[in-house]
Amino acid sequence: MKTGLWKLSLGGIACIFPLIYFLPNVSNGILETDRKIPSFPLTRPEENSASDIRDVLIGQENLVYFGYLNCKSVCHGSLMKLKNILSKRTDLHFVFITLDPENDTQERFQEYFSEVKPKSVLIRPESMERAFELARLFGVQAFLVDREKNIDHSDSVIWVNSEGRIRGLFFEFNKQWNPEKEKEFIRIAKGHPN
Repeated sequence: MKTGLWKLSLGGIACIFPLIYFLPNVSNGILETDRKIPSFPLTRPEENSASDIRDVLIGQENLVYFGYLNCKSVCHGSLMKLKNILSKRTDLHFVFITLDPENDTQERFQEYFSEVKPKSVLIRPESMERAFELARLFGVQAFLVDREKNIDHSDSVIWVNSEGRIRGLFFEFNKQWNPEKEKEFIRIAKGHPN
């Protein structure tokens, strides 16, 4: 009996150590990464002179967000926080990739982002299906929920550096973002050590 209890205790301790190691990294909502942005053709030359998403993102520091302006859940809170960040930082550009290209027009976008207009870009894929495909290439899940065209999607902000590499993802942005996390996110995105 004593050897069985000893084995059970040792097994319990072995299970707890990985949890202690990984839990602090999960709770901050930031995933450090370093991967190339995918190639994806853009087919609206009247709105954007770029022919590929890489042409839009390479050459500047970007915050990328997949959402839509008629969103009834997280988009508006996240977009307000992003506008606040952009108003304070001159080194960042914002790329909003709409999941509802039929309704999110350049005019609506420019009105919504009028205060940070020179530093923000709308990407409108040719269809909702293509928008979902592009989101998945960036690691963002998006899908149609109902006939009213409500879209369920991840509330993630993606940092793409000037070399065209995804350096960090911030999950549940509206829920978890606060000024204290901004420094950590920027450190990760720029690849600086602690």
